Amino acid sequence: MMHQNHLHRLSTGAVLLAAVTLGVAACGSSSTATSPGASSSSAPSSKIGGSVTVWAEWTSTEQQDFLAALTPFETDTGITVNYTGKGSNMDQALNAAIAGGAPPDVALVPDPGELNSLASQGKIKPLASLLGSLTSNYSTAWNNLASHNGTLYGVWFKGANKNTIWYNPALFQKAGISSTPTTWEQLVSDATQLQAAGVTPFSLCSDVGWPIADFWQNVYLKTAGAADYNKLAAHDIPWTDATVTTAFNTMAQIVGKPSFLLGGTSGALSETYPSCVDKVFPKAGTAPQAAMVIEADFVVSEITGNASTYKPVSSPTATGCTTDAATGCYAFFPFPAPAADSANAQAIQGAGDVAMLLNETPQAKALIKYLAGPEGAEIWAHAGGFTSPNNKVPLSAYPDPVSQADAKELVDASAFVFSLDDLQGSWEQDMWADMKNFVANPSASNIASIEATMQSQATAALGH
Repeated sequence: MMHQNHLHRLSTGAVLLAAVTLGVAACGSSSTATSPGASSSSAPSSKIGGSVTVWAEWTSTEQQDFLAALTPFETDTGITVNYTGKGSNMDQALNAAIAGGAPPDVALVPDPGELNSLASQGKIKPLASLLGSLTSNYSTAWNNLASHNGTLYGVWFKGANKNTIWYNPALFQKAGISSTPTTWEQLVSDATQLQAAGVTPFSLCSDVGWPIADFWQNVYLKTAGAADYNKLAAHDIPWTDATVTTAFNTMAQIVGKPSFLLGGTSGALSETYPSCVDKVFPKAGTAPQAAMVIEADFVVSEITGNASTYKPVSSPTATGCTTDAATGCYAFFPFPAPAADSANAQAIQGAGDVAMLLNETPQAKALIKYLAGPEGAEIWAHAGGFTSPNNKVPLSAYPDPVSQADAKELVDASAFVFSLDDLQGSWEQDMWADMKNFVANPSASNIASIEATMQSQATAALGH
């Protein structure tokens, strides 16, 4: 399964306030696998032995990468990791296992709402005393996201940067675009220039609506800012607020132009993930059909899975980039804010997977401490398709300039907010459907109707 990090998650407890307006701490530039907290510098003199059961959503390549990241832990401790990848059913499977009295020792879930729910039920264990100084490997922003009522319950092992628009440099070159847009207005202008050159600007991901929600949430963050994003996530301001209308109207400048979208409006609404990525970065023997795809950094796994020959580059003018996958390139630029809202330019929407302790065995506690250190994260970072919130993981651990820039985005964020849809509890899927309704008809009258519907749904689901 691709690490979509926000699919299919319905939090069962109170919604966690998930927008944190504290900057992510600077990433260490010289740390190595022997940094404080790494298992190689803190391994016990005698091996612990035994086993630990671990559940997460990762399957396929991601499962292999995670297990590789745990190899030093198993070697140093003598502990056998028994891992099960639960895919998109992670939260549901975990809740069922807890209800049945047989949860795993350690679980990694892809949303803070699930952590908040389990902590409120007393099903997971506090971690501050266990981790000690290892908590400083994460900024206050990330530690707050792993806390419930001020108590730390989680370790963010894997992050995801959703502040990314991925583009095919060969198609930008065809349209004569030599630099990437730094404002929303420039993005719309570049889309017009691509269209004039005979290139469809966007392969819009729609699926059941979650990619459109990601898109809209980026627009809202860049137009309204992190503080209002905070309030909307917690439903402290209504969905009929003027800031919501501004975001819909801004996004309509793109989705309201069917010629900007591959297949027009109907084509965009029927496009699933990850096939939307394939239309921009296709397998060998197939030409790209659009120049850009708007989604998080986990799209890299799809791009390189389509052809290992795709080369990461840093600008549209990179040499040797063609529309043939054998000599194709990929790159991203940060999701831009409107010029008038430049103060929000470095606010980042993201997601991640947080590790929680369910059974306080020696083996489970040792694994939690390992996951809080940099060693395992460095291994996966080097393999690619992974971003760590751990500030002891050096940028040099990432294999190329694109992944380094992606990680630096999280590090340099002036504010980090968690995906808003993942925090809406039982009405998340309704929100996705509302977003598809908007793309189908982004008129002012329909926007007003959608906002009223969303306000009713949020109130019913969240109780206020």
